[in-house]
Amino acid sequence: MNEASNPIDPDAPICQTLHCLAEKFVVDFANGIDVARDHLRVQRARTGMFARMYDGFTGQGVRRQAEVNASLTDGVEASLQWLGELTQSLAHSNWAIAQVNDRVTALTANVAQLVHYSADTRKQLEALAHQLDQRMQGMAQEIARIDFIQKAQLNMDATFDKWAAGRFAVLSPAARCYAALEELRWGALGDYCRNYNGQRQCQDFMQMVADRATRQLAEDAAINLQAPAATAHVWLATPPAKPGRSDDDMWQALAYLADGMPADNAPFVSSAVQQRPASRMVPLIADARRVAEAIALEVFPQEAVHV
Repeated sequence: MNEASNPIDPDAPICQTLHCLAEKFVVDFANGIDVARDHLRVQRARTGMFARMYDGFTGQGVRRQAEVNASLTDGVEASLQWLGELTQSLAHSNWAIAQVNDRVTALTANVAQLVHYSADTRKQLEALAHQLDQRMQGMAQEIARIDFIQKAQLNMDATFDKWAAGRFAVLSPAARCYAALEELRWGALGDYCRNYNGQRQCQDFMQMVADRATRQLAEDAAINLQAPAATAHVWLATPPAKPGRSDDDMWQALAYLADGMPADNAPFVSSAVQQRPASRMVPLIADARRVAEAIALEVFPQEAVHV
């Protein structure tokens, strides 16, 4: 697929399937602002998925994209402006907003590195910090007003319904499980578990996630839950591509979501993304529950400890 002619935008099918892509993109954009003068070089060096998301999220056509690129080379001010706009339009989860807020706080505190920038930079940081603070206060009020448990339950139901409906069908069973759990980690369920980690309801949620993932994995692999354990090949087997359809977008998106999860710390996730056993820690024979619980532990390392 031609990356230049097919930019990824918020309405693209891949972003509608994996809503967390936009959230992660905003956080990555914020984390890259301290090297704004080298942004274009870094952008070219990043994965094709990040570059295409950058094109789709920050520009509306070749002319506007050229203007954005030109602005970014002038300094950090343009990057902060775009971060504010992207945060408003793309970042909706509490986790994404909190990470962007942490990054802005770090930039504000790091006066030594920003001393050579203009006073406008400092004003933009202050304005952005104020904007993020308001967003976080608004989210706190929303959390207090709406039943948080219900939102987490709805997030879980919608994600597993999406999986059961075949929205992840181009992936292997293990990769489908990982994609679903990433949706939960960046969604309301992940926010709930991070806010109430260790509480009984959080533990119950994680048990429900493991149980539902186990059932769906077995169904996808057409394996009886009471049958002997299946081989790793079953969980990592990718369905044959349909004629005229490219599945590269989904696999690139999955690799992008997992770019901070090395094989040593997340062997099951790495195996699912790489479509082969990535570590000796991944057993060659494992049943559906073993696979589901292992991926849950890797995606939710703190929240899932009691699964």
